[in-house]
Amino acid sequence: MSEEHLEIDVASDQETLTLVLRGEVDAHTAPRLDGEIQAGLFTSDPARLQHLVLDFSGVSFLDSSGLRVVIAAHRSMRERDGSLVLRRPSPTVQRLLEITQLTGELQIEA
Repeated sequence: MSEEHLEIDVASDQETLTLVLRGEVDAHTAPRLDGEIQAGLFTSDPARLQHLVLDFSGVSFLDSSGLRVVIAAHRSMRERDGSLVLRRPSPTVQRLLEITQLTGELQIEA
């Protein structure tokens, strides 16, 4: 069995923090994703950062641990009067979002 992993590329400008994810977001990798999000939000100017973009096009698996990180990020951005955007969720991720009825709560960009 291969070891699960997650690659995260971070890019930011004044208004948008973007994390491009590749791999699996599960109980082993979700804390790392959460850490990257928190670090990005902490080092960004709250008055300027308007959007957090999580690019899920390269995510092959997402479990409840990953969903908790997404929901926490959504709440953090709402508290900043900003928005969370899930960009290009893979079919697997899209299906999980539909099953959990999060498609109506989260901003999803195809």
